[in-house]
Amino acid sequence: MKKFILIFTISFLAVNAYAKKDIGAWKKEDKLEKQFSVFKQNLNLWDGYLFFKPFQIDELFSAVNDTISNLEVNISEKQTKITELESNIVNLNTSLTSTQTKLDDSLKREDSFNTLGIDISKGSFATMMYALTLLLVIGVGVLFFLFKQSHKITKEAKEKFEDLDKEFDMHKKNNLERFTKLNRELHDAKMKLGEL
Repeated sequence: MKKFILIFTISFLAVNAYAKKDIGAWKKEDKLEKQFSVFKQNLNLWDGYLFFKPFQIDELFSAVNDTISNLEVNISEKQTKITELESNIVNLNTSLTSTQTKLDDSLKREDSFNTLGIDISKGSFATMMYALTLLLVIGVGVLFFLFKQSHKITKEAKEKFEDLDKEFDMHKKNNLERFTKLNRELHDAKMKLGEL
């Protein structure tokens, strides 16, 4: 019976100790050290022993803490690298913008030239030159047509003049012959009158 009372008392104390402990209390803490401390305080007992021995929990805490410290150092290094890379990206974007602006200016200068103080693109200049050449060809065509018309008119006028000149020469020659004939007849008539 004594054994039974002893077992009952130990069971009662174990159940009582288990009932008083809050197993999830460690989750309410925000710092890792405090979470482990509350976790150790609320461990269940079994025959006076913890399911985990305190030194094992301390070693686990030390290992987790070291791992977290290493991770925090790694995160810090990565964050520094990220900051450096972001700075490099900003510098590269600035450099890219500057280079793009220089490239655009260079392409604009290469594609155009200055004439009479005006920047003219090569395409516009070529179009303008083609238009000017077309106008000149049309102008030369019109002038050639006018020249041909004028030449035709001049040729016709020259032919008329030559015809008139021939006609005038003929008229002059006929008049000269008539005048000579009239003069001879007059002279002959004077001579006949003089004989009389």
